[in-house]
Amino acid sequence: MRTLIDKNTKVPLHYQIYLDILKKIQMGELKPGEKIPSETELERIYKVSRITVRSAVEMLAQDGMVEKNRGKRGTIVCQGKYLYDAEKLTSFTDDAKLYGEHAGSELLEFKEVVPEKQVAEKLKLEHGQTVYYIERKRYRQNIVVGIQKAYIKKIAGLELKEEQFMPDVSLYALLRKFGIIPSTAQEILKVKIPSGRILNILKLPPYTAVFYKERITYVEGKKPFEYVEMFYNPSFYQYKIELSLN
Repeated sequence: MRTLIDKNTKVPLHYQIYLDILKKIQMGELKPGEKIPSETELERIYKVSRITVRSAVEMLAQDGMVEKNRGKRGTIVCQGKYLYDAEKLTSFTDDAKLYGEHAGSELLEFKEVVPEKQVAEKLKLEHGQTVYYIERKRYRQNIVVGIQKAYIKKIAGLELKEEQFMPDVSLYALLRKFGIIPSTAQEILKVKIPSGRILNILKLPPYTAVFYKERITYVEGKKPFEYVEMFYNPSFYQYKIELSLN
């Protein structure tokens, strides 16, 4: 195992080791399900104390990158989570590109519906007005990671059809072809236990809590055009928000 730390800098050794192991996980040198070297082995590899090694491994565990176990199982590399800035408006496809990955989808349902009252209010629809309802299973690297249920307002000039939603199509890229450019959005993020159907599609056990997001997306002038519900497997996602006292 090649290592990269510098004992002559002011950067704490445990943090350098943390970064070195993290890089090996991200680059695939250490794969999900594999054991990282034991603390004794890491002491020898990095030529540092047990306390330094333990601090580095603890940081990895706190970030959800490894899972510490007692006995022979050792410390295991976890399935990596995608980290996103909750303050940025991006599409699922854009998110995947940030990690150099391929996004895909499977269309589960496409129809024109009169939405429920709460959806109609969020989109500021008139009574009885229909919307496009698009439900898709979302993939990252051919792994199912989420389900999205989108309600799209029928803006003048917009004409969506079922056959447009091929596996590699981005909804936002498609909307841009019709001159619909998302400008801002409001999101609510919570933990939620979805229906058994959704858990089954995500291949999760009954009563599993998932990341749940509601988003209202606006075009210029604060006009709502999309309401979407998103259900994500929590094993793959984590979110960050930068806070300030100002």
